Amino acid sequence: MAAALSLSAAWGRASGAEEPPPRTVVIGTEGAFPPWNITRPDGTLIGFEPDLLQILCQRANLRCQLVAQDWDGMIGALQAHKIDVIADALQITPARKAVLAFSLPYAITTGVFVTQKDSPLARMANRGLVLDLDASPTPERQTQALAALREELRGKTLGVAISSTYDAFLDKYLAGVITVKSYRTMGERDLDLLSGRIDLTLDDTTYLRPLLAAPDAQDLVLVGPELIGGELGAGEGFGLRKDDVALAERLNAAIRSAVEDGTVRRLSLKWFKADATPTLEPHPAAAGGSPQP
Repeated sequence: MAAALSLSAAWGRASGAEEPPPRTVVIGTEGAFPPWNITRPDGTLIGFEPDLLQILCQRANLRCQLVAQDWDGMIGALQAHKIDVIADALQITPARKAVLAFSLPYAITTGVFVTQKDSPLARMANRGLVLDLDASPTPERQTQALAALREELRGKTLGVAISSTYDAFLDKYLAGVITVKSYRTMGERDLDLLSGRIDLTLDDTTYLRPLLAAPDAQDLVLVGPELIGGELGAGEGFGLRKDDVALAERLNAAIRSAVEDGTVRRLSLKWFKADATPTLEPHPAAAGGSPQP
C-alpha cells in the first residue's frame, strides 16, 4: 500500500438522538486514476473521491483511512478483510454484483472512445451520441449506431485496463471484430495510444477528457458514440463485502444526503468539469457525459 490518508469523522449531535458508535474503516483506492483519485509526490491522496469521502465519512460517523494500492488486488484485499471499502470509480455492473455488495451510486458517467487525430478512426460516425445499453426496446438509431461501430472497428486493436468494466461490453458487441490489448496501468495504455501501437481506447469520459487536455496529448481526439448502462453498469459506487450491511446503510444515507444537497454536483464540477450527479432510481439517467458550458 503506497499511501494513506486519514479522514476523521466529527459526528454532530444537534438532534440529541442516540447515535451509533463511530466505526473505523479502511478504504482502498488506486491513487492513479485522475481525476477520481491521485497520489501526490508526498504520498497524499487527492481527487474527486478523497474529497467526497472526507464529507461522507463525517456524515456516516466513520473514522476512515484511505489507502492506495494496485487495482488488480483490490477485490482480493476486500475479501481478505485488509480493506473494508473499494473506492476507485467502481462501476456497478451485473458481473461485479455477483461477488460484491454496492452502495448507492455516487456518480454516473459515460464510456468514450479516443484515437489519434490522423487515424481513419477520427472520422467515426455518431460522435457524442449517448447509447443507453439498458434502453428497452432498443431504439432503431442505437441499433444502427452499434452496427456502424462494429464495421468501423473491424480489424482494429483497442487498448483497455486489465479487468476493466469494458471487457463485458467488448465481449458482447465486438467479439471477433477487434483485437483487445489489456494493460496493467492506465499510463502504459496511454503511452501505446500516443505512440500508435494501438488504434484506440475505451475508457471513462472523466479520465479521457482531462487526458486530451494535456500538452502531450494534442494528437488525440474523442470519437464515436458514448456508452452507458448494460454491461457498463448503472454508475459508480463503493464496493463492499456482501455481509457488511450496516456499513452499506451508513454510506447510503450519506451518499443520498450528498446528492440531495448538491455536494456531489459541486465536487464533480470541480474535478470533472461536468455534473456527474446520479439519479437515485433503479435506472439512473446519464449525466456528466459532456462538459458544462
